[in-house]
Amino acid sequence: MNINLRTRLILSFLVTIVVTVSIVILLANVITRRRFTYMVSANGERLARRVAPAFTDYYVKNGSWQGVEEMMMIYYQRWSQNQPPPNPELGNVPPDLFRDDRLLLLDRSGKVVADSASHEAPVKLPAGSLEKGAPIIIAGRRVGTVIVVSALGELNNWQTAFLRQVTNLLLGIGVIITGVGLIVSGFQAQRILAPIKALSVAARHISTGDLSQRIPITSDDELGEMAASFNTMAAELEKQEELRHRVMADIAHELRTPLSVLQIELESLEDGLIEPTAEVIVGLQSEVVHLGQLVNDLRVLSLTDAGELHLAQQPVELRGFLREVTARVGAQVHEAGLTLKTVLPPAPLTVSADQRRLTQILLNLLSNAITHTPAGGTITVTLRQVEEERAAIAVADTGTGIPTADLPHIFERFYQVKAARNGAGTGLGLSIARSLVAAHGGQLWAASAVGEGSTFTFDLPLVAEPASSG
Repeated sequence: MNINLRTRLILSFLVTIVVTVSIVILLANVITRRRFTYMVSANGERLARRVAPAFTDYYVKNGSWQGVEEMMMIYYQRWSQNQPPPNPELGNVPPDLFRDDRLLLLDRSGKVVADSASHEAPVKLPAGSLEKGAPIIIAGRRVGTVIVVSALGELNNWQTAFLRQVTNLLLGIGVIITGVGLIVSGFQAQRILAPIKALSVAARHISTGDLSQRIPITSDDELGEMAASFNTMAAELEKQEELRHRVMADIAHELRTPLSVLQIELESLEDGLIEPTAEVIVGLQSEVVHLGQLVNDLRVLSLTDAGELHLAQQPVELRGFLREVTARVGAQVHEAGLTLKTVLPPAPLTVSADQRRLTQILLNLLSNAITHTPAGGTITVTLRQVEEERAAIAVADTGTGIPTADLPHIFERFYQVKAARNGAGTGLGLSIARSLVAAHGGQLWAASAVGEGSTFTFDLPLVAEPASSG
């Protein structure tokens, strides 16, 4: 038989409450009964001591216990009816002293000579009963003992009824607590299961592709945290799905352009519309190179995303490295009519890096700076030590700058600033650069102002023992 989670929670709460209440009732009943019996016994001994002087006077007056049973019956009936006793020797005994208590009088040998309830079954006196009674001493000799039966631990009718009422009261309280616990447990089970049910429904919708599902957050406890985590996950999945669709569309677009050019050129060559001149062949080759670059960039990104990009790391002294890379772009900078400056620290800074990938990062940043800086501008490459164990490389230009709205997205794949979209490039350069920097344990960030230029900076951890400059 399948039992849903709500029923199981309610049953668990109910069983816990019933067991706890039962134990409490049992312990309370046992403790109450024991304490009440002790109090009744002590009270019985006190009553026996209070009535003993009356029987002492009787024995002194009559010299024996003859006739005492008849006297006890008369006087005990008066006590039970709250009437004053007829004889002055019993006048010090309150009328309501005994109520339903049973009074016994024993002679010197311990034999019962008078019983206030002689019409009932005889009382079996346990061992040590005389110690529970009040001795009657005449001339230094014990002539009898007065015993109240309740002092022996035997409860009378009203005392038994009192304990029964206490037990019934405890049982009633237990039933009320169980009922309240059942109501509260049902409410709590509903409160606990509501977000879980919502999560289950939302998860089913997400499994069918509906990534817009969100769970309402109704509390700030663990259930609220679960709902918030699910919403964050769903939002991230939705974002990734949108990014995936956009990336696929961008990839298709990037592939379509060079393929269309190649197809048109090849069909024209096949139909004899154009001649296979060197210029045409160079154009076809450039489109193939563009396709190869796009495929290679996508491969690098997929490897970094999967954490499978292999880095051939070795100590790289950054001052010499920057001199070498900036020299490689010197001719391109000169042709663009730009000025390239390099700011290096006096002390060597060495990192552990894959020099080929590090070159790829820096060339990408320099290429962007050259592309977006008009003639007469300046590009500055700065190396400095930041904090204690990191080095930072910054590439700053005096170019057109990046609009504020575009700045947060420039590291996204295939994203290109609208003003700079001229059909060149794949829109993957900065994404690859950031991924490669992250693979080296660093970060890449940008700052820019329209009309003033841009600065791209990335940092890398220094090695423990810097190598000397060559």
